[in-house]
Amino acid sequence: MGLLKGNATSRVLGGVLHILHNNPCHLELCVDSWPTFTTAICYRQKQRFSSSSSSSSSSFGVIPDICTIFTKNSETLRSLLLDERVINWRSGLIFRGIPSSHCHLIRELAALSGLDITEYGGYDTFIHHNPENMDWQEKVLPLPISILDESHAELVDTHLPYGGNQESLNHVRACIHHLPNHCVTDEKRGPVSWMLSDELCELRMAYTLPEYRRAGHLLALSLALIRRMSSVGLPVYCHVSQYNQATINAVTSLGFSVCPSVEKISVLLMCKDRV
Repeated sequence: MGLLKGNATSRVLGGVLHILHNNPCHLELCVDSWPTFTTAICYRQKQRFSSSSSSSSSSFGVIPDICTIFTKNSETLRSLLLDERVINWRSGLIFRGIPSSHCHLIRELAALSGLDITEYGGYDTFIHHNPENMDWQEKVLPLPISILDESHAELVDTHLPYGGNQESLNHVRACIHHLPNHCVTDEKRGPVSWMLSDELCELRMAYTLPEYRRAGHLLALSLALIRRMSSVGLPVYCHVSQYNQATINAVTSLGFSVCPSVEKISVLLMCKDRV
């Protein structure tokens, strides 16, 4: 675990912590050597999520393959990415939190497998280094803070930039069931603002319905979710587009700081096979 401490390793570390806590997200970790290593890949191969609760028989269906990396050596990274036991190069595979200097390698390997890539780039990494020292004075809202349930997954998925398919919906349902989240609900108990965490411990999928904005909902949800995650020893971080100044200002006011030593990162989605 000590080898993975640092701003550049937050995504892999987040995955490892979930692995150590009963691994509800079915992640695996692969390194190029042990006990010292230069490359670590945290990944999930195509499989079916189901509830681990003995009192529930929920099945979430197939969810997307994901992969995130930490590396100090491009050659060992290439070797692991080409290992079929680690990465199944197929349409729908998502590479998350990839440093810009390694995106070209992933595009190259995707092309070798006959895949195209949609890239969402230009994100900065923001980390909260001292959540235990935050002022936890909660903002008083006219609407109550609650927790999402699986029936809200379609609403959340509708507002994701790369949602709208069955695997994405299954993934949202699984995150709601297994991982920390919070929402603000209206008088009919319907969510109007929400924030989730994912299998890499990233705070994401935040959204507020237009008619409920400028009321401080996301600020209150952020405080609640940061407190909840830090209380169980999970890292607190997020990624924000370099062009989204409003969100940058918001996370900075909460005590997050940008990691100047970490490159801009991208999300890369493997698209349909080339014709």
